[in-house]
Amino acid sequence: MNALTALRKVIVANRDPENVAEIRAYIEEHVVDLAHDFGVSTETITKTLEAVTDDSVLATRMLAAVKKAEAGQRDVKKEGRARASQGAADALASRATWDGDRVQLDLPALLSSVLTKRQDLIEFRSDDFTVAVFQATLFDLARLRRRDLTGFVDSKGLHIRWGTGGLNLRSQTDPQAGRIVLNLSRNAGAVAA
Repeated sequence: MNALTALRKVIVANRDPENVAEIRAYIEEHVVDLAHDFGVSTETITKTLEAVTDDSVLATRMLAAVKKAEAGQRDVKKEGRARASQGAADALASRATWDGDRVQLDLPALLSSVLTKRQDLIEFRSDDFTVAVFQATLFDLARLRRRDLTGFVDSKGLHIRWGTGGLNLRSQTDPQAGRIVLNLSRNAGAVAA
């Protein structure tokens, strides 16, 4: 458990007036770890402890600071995950091959390295069409761990096949959804082939 999570739990457990002094003692004891996780110097935390003499006020301010820092950490992780997924999508798009009006995809690679969040979209863009599908179904499919998956995308949607069946996912829109984009160029596919 990181220092911020531990501090949040200490604050929540000790917010009543009899125990609120425990929060200050905890912060003083763990000042180095807290400074690291907050991304500040130990002096900054020490000065805060000196400036805020009311332990209830200290608890409120520290809880707000913890929530803000945790939100920042989540944003950094989300951005890193999106960058890694987009990089994988770019590599996958460069290896995709055109077969007439459809683009053959390495579906196992897509399922293992491109997905970000269930409510995000994967968008396949070419000069001929743009198809966007929500990742929720792809997450569910990835959990099945099928080894016989193949797939292609065309103007009608993303088509997934396996030995005994398949799925046809039609394009959907949601301007608010996050997205990973596969730019499918006929030239890149011709070079890769």
